[in-house]
Amino acid sequence: MDYPPPADPGRLDLARRRFLDGEPLPAGLLPRSIALSWERSRAVGVRPWDRRFVSELIPRVGLSEADRRLSSGAKPEIERLWRVFGGQAWTLFCVNTAGVIVHAQHAAEPSPLQVLQAGRRVHEAEIGTTAPSCTLAEGQPAVVWGAQHYLSEFERFFCVSVPVHGVDGALIGALDITGIGERNHRAVLEQLCMAAMATENRLYASLADCRILGLQHDPRLIGTPLQGLLALDDDGRIRAVNRTARRLLGLENASGLGRHWTGCFERDPLSDACRQAPALTRLTDGSCLYVHLLAPTAARAHALGVSSPAAPLGDDDALNRQFDAARKAFAAGLPLLLLGETGTGKEVFARALHEAWKPDAPFVAINCSAIPESLIEAELFGYSDGAFTGARKGGAKGRIEEADGGTLLLDEIGDMPAALQTRLLRVLQERCVSRLGSSDSVPLDVRIVSATHCDLPALMAERRFREDLYYRLNGMQLRLPALRDRQDFDHLVAALLRRHGGGRLSPESRQLLRAQAWPGNIRQLEQTLRLAVVLSGQGEEIGPEHLPELRLGEAPPSSLKEVERQAIQAELRARRGNIAATASALGIFRTTLYKRLKQGLG
Repeated sequence: MDYPPPADPGRLDLARRRFLDGEPLPAGLLPRSIALSWERSRAVGVRPWDRRFVSELIPRVGLSEADRRLSSGAKPEIERLWRVFGGQAWTLFCVNTAGVIVHAQHAAEPSPLQVLQAGRRVHEAEIGTTAPSCTLAEGQPAVVWGAQHYLSEFERFFCVSVPVHGVDGALIGALDITGIGERNHRAVLEQLCMAAMATENRLYASLADCRILGLQHDPRLIGTPLQGLLALDDDGRIRAVNRTARRLLGLENASGLGRHWTGCFERDPLSDACRQAPALTRLTDGSCLYVHLLAPTAARAHALGVSSPAAPLGDDDALNRQFDAARKAFAAGLPLLLLGETGTGKEVFARALHEAWKPDAPFVAINCSAIPESLIEAELFGYSDGAFTGARKGGAKGRIEEADGGTLLLDEIGDMPAALQTRLLRVLQERCVSRLGSSDSVPLDVRIVSATHCDLPALMAERRFREDLYYRLNGMQLRLPALRDRQDFDHLVAALLRRHGGGRLSPESRQLLRAQAWPGNIRQLEQTLRLAVVLSGQGEEIGPEHLPELRLGEAPPSSLKEVERQAIQAELRARRGNIAATASALGIFRTTLYKRLKQGLG
């Protein structure tokens, strides 16, 4: 399909005036889809010289549950595209079929395009011809250049739009890039089409009570936006099929919904052969496809190949590369050791690893510094009936036993008492656990992730941490970056504000946030933003007055001990000197906090 740039603006303006008086448009002046949009715009009473691109004249409506699902599917793709095509004079957004924006991204700096917020309706009936209005009307990609827009106030704008389809194949919306100026429309179209496919695939992750097959001629394309997707219900009938799968299975002229798999495959595509890896499977026409039965429920977000596995961790390239390597090591059964300052997201990292590996299995997190020493052995290993006074009748499983078949996170492993280190080492060596007060062993199949902010080699030198346990836990070591070292600060701020219903930051408050050392890292940043949202009001602009605890120009800490000292001071101030509350917030024992205070770290 061709997308020619506009004819001479003067010629277009003259034709627009005559068109408004009822004359037909000259043949070939506009592409067919744009000419039809002009006719529809005129029919609903939109005049070319109306000034409609202001917030008061663009209606705001509420979003439905379907809109929120579409927004969730499109958001990661819009964020990815923003890094490629974003800029101050540009915006990326997704609309539903009624022309209501369900998700949008703009530059942080003020811009007229910030009118295009979620909930705003930009239908043809409001603002005339645009690329998304043509896409929604025709179900095809569209490019609208400058004066091809029906409203003359858009004559400097350039917009490109592509359709988005639901799991049933019906049009559900469009992805669009709009800005002042021009872009390579072929490159933009290519990227938008890929983003639309990924958005559509992501919608399959929410399908319940069905099994999803990934299909392709090349097995390397399974797990990418280019794969075909086929959802089968419990009776083996097709419940949903994406555009690629329709083409691969010859279902282009019929949806295929309700058809049994035997109408497409010679053998059962749900067999064990397709569960572990893509398997070559013969179709009824004699050709073959690679077929992979994708993992259920939460695993689909990764198996559908529509988002980086590190998406929950942010947008820092170095961190995401670490995660990708860790994911492979973890899937192979290697224990992982996560290092990093307090608040850097070690548990989030561990949970993301677990979700990428086996999301339906148990994930058990144990903070080794937060359990009283008198209870930690029973908490970790469980106990038998009558093991001690007050023990529950019949005994109880320990946290380690609860993690059987899944993932065990041993957080703050550096604070584990020495006696328990010995017992933990035995459990890891023998792969079985004995409850307190019992000699019976329970077999254990568990993946181990350990995490600490401590210097373990220094603890080993002081004989406070067992060297053999260290090497047992250290199958692969990863150091999570401090917030001040991350490259995605603005991304994290935006994500945390969305989580807590906040509005946008003023330029001054953004500068103030960037100037901080953040000794408490992401945990401290989130608390700061939560308070700012409360003080400013949900959805309102956040100014410096809503960030009362921050100081402009705060110098970065000079050492790890200084970072720890600042973190302790900040938590003590926030909790008015309450030692128990401060220790809990920092994830350490009260005795450990007292020790830090004696060392001058508070």
